Amino acid sequence: MTDKLSELFKSPAIADAYIKYRPTYGSDVYDAIINFCKENASAQFSLAIDVGCGSGQGTMPLTDHFQKVIGLDVSDEQISRAPTHVPNLSFRVGPAEDLSFLDSGSVDVVTVATALHWIDLERFYPEVERVLRPGGALIAYSYGLACLDEPMAQDIIVWFRNNLLGPYWTKEKRHELEYYQNISLPFAGWQRYDYESLTIEKCWSVEELVGYMPSLSAYQNYISHNPTSCALADLKQRLEAIYQDEKGEERKMRVRWPGCMLMGRKPLA
Repeated sequence: MTDKLSELFKSPAIADAYIKYRPTYGSDVYDAIINFCKENASAQFSLAIDVGCGSGQGTMPLTDHFQKVIGLDVSDEQISRAPTHVPNLSFRVGPAEDLSFLDSGSVDVVTVATALHWIDLERFYPEVERVLRPGGALIAYSYGLACLDEPMAQDIIVWFRNNLLGPYWTKEKRHELEYYQNISLPFAGWQRYDYESLTIEKCWSVEELVGYMPSLSAYQNYISHNPTSCALADLKQRLEAIYQDEKGEERKMRVRWPGCMLMGRKPLA
């Protein structure tokens, strides 16, 4: 991750938006992770590392299955919002590419949720290979752009993302938007999960969808260049006009995020 991107994720605004509005993954994702780990007959389920963990939404579910879980993120703002009440869960601030705090061959699984595209893989993958036990797993998963249930609303959100924010998407983020089609894992025989089976669905208000937008890196880049922009207020007004019933009261929208997952295993020997 570049210094510029690192500073972006350290901002309080994006940290707040993440913890309030970022959608959480369903149980299917964690079932897939655990089942993949169980395919290794020597799996110990003693230590899981969640890299790029943000404020821990994707880290917490691992605590039900592993004796110890560590979340790692470059942003101290994100880590400061992570849960502190779980005995077998801890967090630390640091770059994904530096796992020197871990012993070689000590980790059962390294997970990366919605963050692989930000990481320098040439530096990250050798560290993953070093810290994983033989047969240990590297699992990266993410989701694409939000899809709305009303065609007019979908047209509005597509215009917002493509036209307004279009110039502000980074090359790293485009890997995620393409469902990691151009990213490979460093282990032979690694697998890609069909993203339709990992779709996240939420029933949201217009306010929740608009609140989600500042968690997008492109929006943070956009607003840094356009600090007086009324883009979010305009977006809210346009969507509210669509999501009203015959009495003029707001109705909920259904939002979908198609997902993807890459899974690989360090050789046993």
